[in-house]
Amino acid sequence: MNTTPNTEQLECLDDAGTGQDCAGPVEYRHPLSGTGRSFPRCENHWARRLDRQAQLDRRYPATPPRDWSPLDAGEAWDEDDY
Repeated sequence: MNTTPNTEQLECLDDAGTGQDCAGPVEYRHPLSGTGRSFPRCENHWARRLDRQAQLDRRYPATPPRDWSPLDAGEAWDEDDY
């Protein structure tokens, strides 16, 4: 738990009430999803979230792989192609 200048008590989003895996200061972290919403996380859980985002970015890249074709399954790579 951390105290911000306005004395708001922040709790890590991933704490689940145990505090066992939390380490480091709890701060609002930069949003990584499309929601644009920041969530408080400790340093440990923030590092895990960054790792998870890297996995997601590798699995679902912004641009299609060279061998991908919309003709294969009649699908679009992004929403603008519908």
